[in-house]
Amino acid sequence: MSIYDDLVSILFKLPDGRSLEEYFKNVLLVGKFSELDFQPEVEFPECGVKKYSSYDEVITDFLPTSQIALEANAIFNQKNNTQTTSQIMYLIVTQQQEEETVSQALDRARTYDGRFAKVVPVSREADDVKDAAQWCMTNDRFCDFAITDISAVEDIIAAENNYAYAIFRKTKNDPIASAIASTSTCGYFGGKDGSAQFTQLIGVLPETYTGSEISDMKSKNVAFYTNVSPIEGGQTDSFGYNWVIGSRMLGGELRQRQMIMHYIKKSIGLMALEFFNQKPVYDETGNNLLLSMAQKRFRNFQTYNLVIPTNNLQTGFELNVTPIRVGADSIMNTDLDAYNAKKFKLTGYYYDSIVGEKVDFTFYVDPSDEQIEQILGDE
Repeated sequence: MSIYDDLVSILFKLPDGRSLEEYFKNVLLVGKFSELDFQPEVEFPECGVKKYSSYDEVITDFLPTSQIALEANAIFNQKNNTQTTSQIMYLIVTQQQEEETVSQALDRARTYDGRFAKVVPVSREADDVKDAAQWCMTNDRFCDFAITDISAVEDIIAAENNYAYAIFRKTKNDPIASAIASTSTCGYFGGKDGSAQFTQLIGVLPETYTGSEISDMKSKNVAFYTNVSPIEGGQTDSFGYNWVIGSRMLGGELRQRQMIMHYIKKSIGLMALEFFNQKPVYDETGNNLLLSMAQKRFRNFQTYNLVIPTNNLQTGFELNVTPIRVGADSIMNTDLDAYNAKKFKLTGYYYDSIVGEKVDFTFYVDPSDEQIEQILGDE
């Protein structure tokens, strides 16, 4: 467990300064490749990880026909998609060594550069996508991957994994998962961002499916990319749209809601760091500072369309700090363990902008001795 993990304990009843922008705008691509995939005389870094800011940079290292280049082209090409606000910053390419599992490669990549919210495994093999999905659930990242066999996701579904988003594709090497990952890299996930459903992909052709295939995919929360038209029959594509159909993670949670909760959690974590960096006193002065900072954060969440706006007809959020020593309901009188650990307690609710559903929460902002030493330094 890291220092950060203990700073903010967040309990959901339902599933300034430093920015999360790059974290959400970076995509990590993991897979096996060999010297046959490289341009002549290219040497990939010994650590097996390299970061690229454009497709042109990628094909300086990789042949355009290599799978890595095909995936990279799909990732960077979605910038021009008018149906999304994708603004990918960096693609991190991670080489999976011959005797290495996907999760081992991801551990190594995270150690080298942990600034990525999205993982895309190149492999379509069931064991590899399962490994990637499990790693993402454990390590608080999101995994987009393509499958050619719908049964490949059964174990992931059984694990109730709400960090895994699967899309079925008949053509094995199509970089469709990379394209989808790119379309939700804006970092706010309100409005159109974050939800793959109804997204139009550039450079990826739609496929046709039978009614039974569609029913099977929907029952397993597996997405697909097809042409949707009100008119049946050949040559009717021009009357419809090519769309990604599928709004849920394999665990059943709405993809957009899951990303919003993730963003709020990370943002509150940053707020906790900023809060402790101001060396708050454990009294009502510190409490008032925490409340002020949290209110500012949640107003930003409204601006980013994560939380519904507050107006004469509705309240988007409400925050309260629990008194530390004053009154019968104070932390000192109701939560002695938290009081002895000098934890600040922030409670409240917000209404999710996607479905307008109320989410009640409790934030414990927790400075342990070790955290105080590392964040604040010696007094």
